[in-house]
Amino acid sequence: MPGPSYILIHVFGTVRDELDREDKGKRTYSAWLREYVSEQPQRLTEIARLLDLLSENGWRQIGSPYDCDVMLQRDVSRATAEEELRRAEIWDRLVKVVSPDDDGHSVWREHPEGRPAPPRRRRRVRRPPTREQGS
Repeated sequence: MPGPSYILIHVFGTVRDELDREDKGKRTYSAWLREYVSEQPQRLTEIARLLDLLSENGWRQIGSPYDCDVMLQRDVSRATAEEELRRAEIWDRLVKVVSPDDDGHSVWREHPEGRPAPPRRRRRVRRPPTREQGS
């Protein structure tokens, strides 16, 4: 059975990231900010619609490495996941909003933070003997 695949969507783009990404110096920041604010509601609506479509196609939402992201998981290989998303006609919409991995793939093969670690077991600490017990 293939390992799980992941989709990571950055939901609340921070202004600083967006400013760094913008074409530097071609527009004023105030003009850019007006455009950014008017553009964001459409992006959030598209993300909400995609979450509905992805959950209908077997993807489930899991904990994200960051508070501002949405992460989905499905137990299929990346190739199979991409094929199914293309067949369901979601792929073009998905590519516009997802955060790609380092190789530019929209569907992640591994968890963005590496394998999620199992909860750590607490070790029992041996206490030093009390004065009554002796040494």
